Amino acid sequence: MNSFNYKDILNDTARKQGIARTITEEESEQLKQCLFKMVQDLDQRCRKKEIHLFLVGGSLLGAVRHKGFIPWDDDMDLGLVREEYEKLKSIFSTDFSDEYEIRCPNSASPNGNRFMQVFKKGTVLSTVGDNNPLQPHMVYIDIFPYDYVPENKVLRLIKGFNANILMFIASCVMDHRYMDENYKAFLQKAQKGKLFLLIRKITGTIFSFYKPERWFDIVDKSIQYDKETSLMTSATGRRHYFNEIYPTTVFLPLSELPFQGYPLYVPGNWNEYLVGNYGSNYMIPPDESKRESHFITEIKI
Repeated sequence: MNSFNYKDILNDTARKQGIARTITEEESEQLKQCLFKMVQDLDQRCRKKEIHLFLVGGSLLGAVRHKGFIPWDDDMDLGLVREEYEKLKSIFSTDFSDEYEIRCPNSASPNGNRFMQVFKKGTVLSTVGDNNPLQPHMVYIDIFPYDYVPENKVLRLIKGFNANILMFIASCVMDHRYMDENYKAFLQKAQKGKLFLLIRKITGTIFSFYKPERWFDIVDKSIQYDKETSLMTSATGRRHYFNEIYPTTVFLPLSELPFQGYPLYVPGNWNEYLVGNYGSNYMIPPDESKRESHFITEIKI
C-alpha cells in the first residue's frame, strides 16, 4: 500500500479540478517569514523555561545546506526530548496562548494528529485535503517528540511494531471519519486503490469505537519509554519508529547552527542524522522533478 503517495495524488487531483493552486513565490516568501518569526519567538520563550527546541528533518537540512529554508520548501520541523515536550504542553496555556494555539496528543486540546503542532493566531492557511475539523486552518510549526528506545532487541521490536500498528489504526480511523472525497474518488478508479480503501475502511470501522483523537493519545503513550538509554527515535515522524532510531549521542548534547542568521539548536551530531535520513549526498539538491510543490486553497498572513 506504500505505493500511494497521499499528498501527491490529492494535490494533482485538486489542481486538475481547479480546487487548489500552487503557492506563489510571493506567498511562499511571506509564509517563510511568518514561520521564521514564529520559530524565533518560540525559541526565545522556550529558552527562558529551559526548553530546547531543535531543528530536525527538512528544516535541519535547510540550515546545513542553504543556511535557512530549502528554497522550494516552506514549513518548519522541530524536535524536543520527551521530558521537555511534556513540559511545553504543561506551560503552554500560561506562557504561549497569547499568540499561539496548540494541538497535541494527551493534552487539553482537541487533537487530530500524532504529534504536537503550534498554530499562529490571526493567520489563515488551508491546504488540499485539509478537512480535518480537529485542526485549525492557520500557519503552524510541527514539533516531534524524541523518545528513548529499549536497548533489548526483543523489547525494542515489540515496542516498535506496537507503535507502528497503533499509528496505522489511528490513521485508518481518521480516514474513516474524514477522508478527502477527491482522494477517495481517485483511488476508486484503480483496483489497487479500491483494495487500499477497503483495507482502511475495514480497519477504521473495526476500531472506530474510539475517536481518532483518542487513538492518537494511545499512540503517544505507546512510544514513550521511561528509562534513559543509548538510543532515541522520533516514532511519529515520517520514517516511523524503526527508521528514526539513532544513538542518543547523535542528538545530545545539542549544538547550534545559524538559520537565516539566527542561532537555533540542532542535534549534536547533525551530520550522522542527515546521512541517515537523506543519504551521504544530502548536500546535493534533488532534481527539480523530485522537489515537492505545495498546493493551497487559502492563505492570509
